[in-house]
Amino acid sequence: MAYAPPSAWQDLGPRQAAPSAAPAAAAAAPAELANSWKHIRNVVSTDSRQADLYDLLSHSVRETQYSFTPAGWPSLVRPLSPVLAEMPGMVLERYNACQTVAFCGVFPEIKRAWASVDNSLFLWRFDKWQDVPIEYGGEEQAIVAVGLAHPRPGVFVEAIQHLLVLCTTTEIVLLGVCCSPGPSGSGDACEELTLQPLPLYSVPADNVTMVSVASTADGRIFLGGADGHLYELQYSASDSWRSKRCQKICHTGGLRQLLPSFLPSFLFGSPSALVDICCDDQRHILYTRSQASMLQVFDLGPDGKAAPTKVAESGDFLADAARALGGRDVFGRGGGDRKGAAVVYMAPIPPSQSHRLHLLTVTADGRRVYWAAASSRYGSDPAGPRPDRLRAEVARQAMPSSAASGGVGRIGGAGHAPARGLEVVAAHYSNGVLLLAEAAAGESRTRLFMLSRDLTIPPVGTATGAHVAVAGLREAVSQLEVPTPGEACAIRSVPRPAPLLLGGLLETAVRDELTSQNLGVAPRFVMVTTAGVLEMEKLRPVDVLAQLLEQRDATKLEVFFKSYGPAEAAAICILLATAGPPQASAAVVAQAKAALDNPRLCGEPQLREADGAAAGGAAAAFGVAPAAADDGLAAGFDMGAVVPVSEPEWSGAHHGLCLYASRVLQAVWDEQVVVPMRGSPQLLKCKLSQDALQSLEDKLRALDAFLGDYVQRRRARRPTAAAPGTDAAALAAMPAAKRQRLEDAQQAELKRTEAVRALVARAAQACFLLRVLAEHNLGRMAARLDEPARAQLRGLRFREWVASEDGEALATQLISVLVAEHLSASGGVAEDLAAALQRGCGAYFREDDKLYYQASGLLQRAEAAAAAADREALAREAVSLMLRVPLAVDLAQVVPQLAYLRAVQALVDLPVRKAAAIDPHNVAAQPGPEGEAAAQRRDEVCYSHTMAVMRLLIDRTAATPALEALGKSLSDAERGAFRQQLLARAAAAQDPCFHDALYATLVQLRAVKELLALDTPYLEGYLVRAGGLLGAASGAAVGPLSASQVAHVEVLARFYISRHEYSKAAQVYELLADRASGPGEQAVSLVQREEAYQAAVLQAKSYGDAELLDRLEGKARIVALQQRLADTLAAAVAAEPEGSGAREDAEAAVAELRAAPKPLEVLYNDYAVPSQNWPLCLEMVHLANFGDRPYVCQLWDLALKEAWQQQWESGGSDDDDVRAAAALDEACRCAEALGEHFYPNDNSFPAAHVLMRLEQAAAGSWPVHTGVAQDSGRVLQAMVTACRGSHDAVVLVYEALLSIRGGDEAGDALHAPALRLRLLRSLAAVIAAAKDKLQDRAPGAFGGYRGGRREAGLLAAACEAYAAEARRLLPAAEAERLAAQFEALQAALQPLVGGFRPVAY
Repeated sequence: MAYAPPSAWQDLGPRQAAPSAAPAAAAAAPAELANSWKHIRNVVSTDSRQADLYDLLSHSVRETQYSFTPAGWPSLVRPLSPVLAEMPGMVLERYNACQTVAFCGVFPEIKRAWASVDNSLFLWRFDKWQDVPIEYGGEEQAIVAVGLAHPRPGVFVEAIQHLLVLCTTTEIVLLGVCCSPGPSGSGDACEELTLQPLPLYSVPADNVTMVSVASTADGRIFLGGADGHLYELQYSASDSWRSKRCQKICHTGGLRQLLPSFLPSFLFGSPSALVDICCDDQRHILYTRSQASMLQVFDLGPDGKAAPTKVAESGDFLADAARALGGRDVFGRGGGDRKGAAVVYMAPIPPSQSHRLHLLTVTADGRRVYWAAASSRYGSDPAGPRPDRLRAEVARQAMPSSAASGGVGRIGGAGHAPARGLEVVAAHYSNGVLLLAEAAAGESRTRLFMLSRDLTIPPVGTATGAHVAVAGLREAVSQLEVPTPGEACAIRSVPRPAPLLLGGLLETAVRDELTSQNLGVAPRFVMVTTAGVLEMEKLRPVDVLAQLLEQRDATKLEVFFKSYGPAEAAAICILLATAGPPQASAAVVAQAKAALDNPRLCGEPQLREADGAAAGGAAAAFGVAPAAADDGLAAGFDMGAVVPVSEPEWSGAHHGLCLYASRVLQAVWDEQVVVPMRGSPQLLKCKLSQDALQSLEDKLRALDAFLGDYVQRRRARRPTAAAPGTDAAALAAMPAAKRQRLEDAQQAELKRTEAVRALVARAAQACFLLRVLAEHNLGRMAARLDEPARAQLRGLRFREWVASEDGEALATQLISVLVAEHLSASGGVAEDLAAALQRGCGAYFREDDKLYYQASGLLQRAEAAAAAADREALAREAVSLMLRVPLAVDLAQVVPQLAYLRAVQALVDLPVRKAAAIDPHNVAAQPGPEGEAAAQRRDEVCYSHTMAVMRLLIDRTAATPALEALGKSLSDAERGAFRQQLLARAAAAQDPCFHDALYATLVQLRAVKELLALDTPYLEGYLVRAGGLLGAASGAAVGPLSASQVAHVEVLARFYISRHEYSKAAQVYELLADRASGPGEQAVSLVQREEAYQAAVLQAKSYGDAELLDRLEGKARIVALQQRLADTLAAAVAAEPEGSGAREDAEAAVAELRAAPKPLEVLYNDYAVPSQNWPLCLEMVHLANFGDRPYVCQLWDLALKEAWQQQWESGGSDDDDVRAAAALDEACRCAEALGEHFYPNDNSFPAAHVLMRLEQAAAGSWPVHTGVAQDSGRVLQAMVTACRGSHDAVVLVYEALLSIRGGDEAGDALHAPALRLRLLRSLAAVIAAAKDKLQDRAPGAFGGYRGGRREAGLLAAACEAYAAEARRLLPAAEAERLAAQFEALQAALQPLVGGFRPVAY
């Protein structure tokens, strides 16, 4: 489809695109731009004028409260037209025939003046000559009051933008006011006006004449009655059961309104009409003024919707005013009569001007009183503290008599009362400007005075000669030069359009016109007299200077610079020099530039007095070579001297430049770039409007162009020739060092000026870029960024957008999205967009970017090409362009395209080339934090995109959103071939950092096979570094290691295995098993350590190193024992009650055991023995090959006893026989488990001792005497199992046990007849089992194996011996039976010994 470039690309006029602006901005790095802003703020650090009005008033010096413009200066108030716009003829004609009353006023909101004559109302444009008025005559009675209000939302149709309130003697009527631009649409919003009758919205007056009307910003209408009461006209969209559609409510009547109409005047006297009502829409406070100067305060609630509540009043104005600060001087001791002290005007003071003062009143003779309606300054409500009083805070005298009589000069007398007081008939206060209209004595004319804050440099205090901390309020008195015919009826301020770059801060800054005159238009006012309407405006300092420059009077210009100071005057000159018609003509612009170049007006920079070293250091700080030392000592350097670096004292021109730049940028510098859209918070939009950005860009580009010309003039001018007060002779006589300091200071200022210009140029380009992005739906483009970038954009400030690396990076990403959309829409051609961006924001879009986007277009054409040859040619050309400008390449966008085109070589070459460009000094190869940071930046910015393709080729599910389409288009065969090609090209790269990124990706994907197949020299070193083994020695502890490091170490071991280096592999596994444990993923379990040891053992076996194998097997066994010990203790922890000391100790022991491997002796002494885990103690003794037999026997006793007792005590039956059998079985199980593991180690497994304890347990005499004797069959089974199935070994154990002689406890117990008889019976059973086993052997094996006959002979001999021993035991009968049993066994064994025919082999 056709793609039309936005208008922002094509409206770059000469003011918007200065030819030399782009290089200055492009050459400045973000850090340098930020430093430029810091310099500006440091220079203008005193540019703070946000003093509270109360502080200004309280610090005013009486002698300097008022001032007058110097001789020859224009008046600060001037009419917009030379003659008065007379009343329309229709109005004058009706006025001449007036029968009852006539009033007039003005509604600046709709640009209409109004007049009422009897029952007719006329409205006409006051800003158009001889406009035909609109007449409304729908009322029968005379109109007595008229007001204009904003309608409440939702009550009327949208076409009704205002409500006209008409009060007659009998009723109150609402009329709808509809404004429109007119049929052609060329006029303003109020070009045409129609009045819409609203018959449903009228109420009777109830015999009350309304004399004043006021409204709030949210549409509430208040009326002041001649009866002194406050009324409210309430209206809604429809009637309800509680209220009517339109009704009048009295808020102050109380009981009096219930009495008959004649009683109030009889009882309370004649009421005083409520002649004035004013509303404070920010604080939601309402004030009323009666004809008798009684003031009342009403609270409308924190939200302004509550019924008015009267909170305070001032019944005696003179007495209350006299108690104010300065009140006794202004109102006391004959300070005027009561007629002159009558209040004729009041106005609220907004919070932006004062938090302490709330109301201003003006008397008939021009004196003022400032009131406070709240006792506290701040409150928790957004509307501020609620009113609770009305106290006069400050009284201010009237302007001096010289002004009232038309004189000019600065007040200097001490009299507080003018010789002839003013006769104020109308007044208006707005944004710190007070207009007073006075009726000329004996004439039907009006004289207008304007009082505004004097911003010139204040004089020195007359009393002490010292400046005060807070400058007092000095007001400049100006008079309209031509008296106005007629008597003034009303004065109102004309609403100004909100400054595009100031928003709601207008009222805050308007108290100081110096900080706002570059952002808004001059204040305008309109005055209605009985003769007509006059528009006028207040001259700002810039307007005064423009008129003075037109006069070309050097003396007046010098007075202006002295009055405002060189810095402020220079800032105003810059404002005029960068402004065009109609604000400044070409002559004014030229004169302003000449004034800035005049050192008599602006001065010259000066280095502060210092020694030579300090001056040289200051010069060097700004890149200026210091003066060479004349004494030859400059070559030396004193290491002990501290060279202070101080900035020069800047000239007035440079100070003014910083003031102006700060005031232009300050309004937006800290603003957010984007804000969420209403209704769709996930979408973003530019916070500044297109008009605001255009306005700011125009100012900045004009300032940039001016600075370019200014810098050229400064360079062409001889530095010291223009020094103020120096002629050629004085300059030649000046010492060389002083001349050099002057030159150094001027060079330093010139360098700072260039830095400010670079900041201004960059800010202008930033505005242009924002405009372009906003025209292309910034929210849509932001949605295409990744989430981190979107989050960063949400919090981005304009200062970061202009002067930070993050802002520059975000701008680059947004430009990339913009160009990508343009390329998609235009078919791969972006010449128009690239040219517009390069021309409008060259700092963000450079020549390299242009080449890159040209290459991007080629790539898009390659993707759309049908022929493979065309695709390859276009891709090759695009890659060649990108390799020329690697820093401009957006790899996130390009790499997916290259992967789709199968440009394998470019997938490696482009990231490698860009990595070398962003790290030209190869810092990534250096050790230390800087090298690591550089390597990480290479990976994130360059290599990660190619690695994303590698992930996709290895793991189909690892596709990023940009590569998702590519992943779906590849078959398994294509994926495999592509992977092999990319791996081969990556392995051939010569960038070690790229190899590191490749290896890390393959390890992360567990593609170990592909990794080990790479024949690269960097792999082993990388695995050692990435695994954290750099500098580690065999047997030494490393770590803790992260999961990634562990994965790298495991790959390193497999790397050694693949190269048959088994010894190194075993050492790597040993290091992995011995590593220190840490928190989180760095924790190492004992199971993992055991597995690592087992892997090390396997590699040691492959290597064949016996010493290494023994060490590793020992470590593996110890770790296994430690794991079992920890599990046993953990099971014991669960059995302990919560909160017990034993449980806490056990938990601590388990944590210690699982934290790190411990030596065997520590495990035994500190954990196994204290926990009484006797089986594990025996295993540790066996592992240590401990030779203390009595100690081992004692451990066996503890182990068997514990097993027996646990089963005995936990037996589920009450039958002792059953319990004893179960306990014996458990003890036998313990002997089987340990004996089978220890046999035939006699040190660890003293079989005779174990057999004795088991026989005693079966006899019921150990470990406790139960008296329950059991068969020894279970004991025989346990011993055979423990001896690994060898009956002969069990026979030898019995023989060893029976051979023990007396002399110790065990020997004495064995010689007890009952136990000995039991042992012999068990021995007989074992011999019988051994005989059966011999008989079960194959005949061939028996006949040809002499060992079988030998075994049978030994058994037969044992039967013979123990038959004789049995006959010596008691009881004799049982002993005889046992002896017979032995003899029978002997007889059965004899054939196996001698009567057996051998078998030939």
